[in-house]
Amino acid sequence: MAQAYSIELAIHQQLARVGTCSLDELAALLPSYSWAQVFAAVDRLTREGIVALKHPAPFRYLLSLAPRRSAEERHVMPG
Repeated sequence: MAQAYSIELAIHQQLARVGTCSLDELAALLPSYSWAQVFAAVDRLTREGIVALKHPAPFRYLLSLAPRRSAEERHVMPG
């Protein structure tokens, strides 16, 4: 669990620093982790709405920090 938090924090810090990058570029910025570890953490962070994944062209994905949403938007009550 501590390692998951550590890699997620490292990803957050790198994306805050560089803005937007590809998964391969992000993995290169985090040499302490394997590509698979970075991929798994990005998958978790994307599902949680912390990282945004864009698909601007075939075979091209870009990562960035997701825009902040209010707590109300994250926890919408069914109406």
